[in-house]
Amino acid sequence: MRAARMLERNGTPVLQDVPEFGVPEGTCRIEVLAAGLQNGDLMRAQGRYKVPEVPYTIGGEGVGRLPDGRRVYFGHSIPESGAVCEFTIVPEEEVWPIPDEIDDSTAIALAIAGTGALVPLELARIQPGENVLILGASGPLGQIALQLSRAMGAGRVVGAARGLAALERLKQRGIADDIVQLGQGDDAAALKHASGNGFDVVLDCLYGPPAEAALRATALGARMMSIGIQAGETMTVSLKDLFQRTHFGVGTSHRSVDERRAAYERLLDFARSIPLTVESTVFDLEDVGGAWAALEAGGVAGKIIVRVKK
Repeated sequence: MRAARMLERNGTPVLQDVPEFGVPEGTCRIEVLAAGLQNGDLMRAQGRYKVPEVPYTIGGEGVGRLPDGRRVYFGHSIPESGAVCEFTIVPEEEVWPIPDEIDDSTAIALAIAGTGALVPLELARIQPGENVLILGASGPLGQIALQLSRAMGAGRVVGAARGLAALERLKQRGIADDIVQLGQGDDAAALKHASGNGFDVVLDCLYGPPAEAALRATALGARMMSIGIQAGETMTVSLKDLFQRTHFGVGTSHRSVDERRAAYERLLDFARSIPLTVESTVFDLEDVGGAWAALEAGGVAGKIIVRVKK
């Protein structure tokens, strides 16, 4: 079978023919239709996160078909098998059915990215009319978070990120009331200006200096939920800025499979009642190098999808 293989650290995946894996007890063989790439895949290639031995097949999530024809989402494929390949092996408990009305790209975006937005927003307990900031709004997680915040009762939702074109599309689609382009000078001042009387809830996908700026733009009683480290692994917090506010670190990937599946099913319920839309950029398997280059460069619209079967 064909598979996208990472041959060296910090390399570019190449398409190779490799033998299929056996199907150990408790796992499923899945014919892959499409696979998703995310920052975690890039961090693995750099040796920073859950490092597999090279060479290995990239990716860990996607949509495919079981031998009986059922279409499913899969996450956490066994490390040796990967996801950007024609067939993969996945533990049975990580194989989740998806409804026919949800397309492949959306199903992939709703899983890791979508539940990554849902769980911290549920914990933040958005109250009707509250002012919400999504920090790192242009990616798939941020796009879903903007829409979920509105569905949960937010009165005003603001998206912040570095890429102006992607931000403007969020406003044109009507999922952000206002946008803030980060990195143009005084981020704290720009966020305060957009916040009105201060943000009540911040979903922070970036951490580092942008999170410091966002905290200074919050209202008393604010809840700031940090879930990513794209802009830095540390931040400096003044007690004055934290006074009468709460700052949580929230993750979903290490939760039990039952918790993650329940969150995914809650998200599918949202998708049935409101049209959750996520931008995606699709590459064919033959252009996996282009998909990887786009992941490295950043600034791609939404989720990067590798279409394995046309």
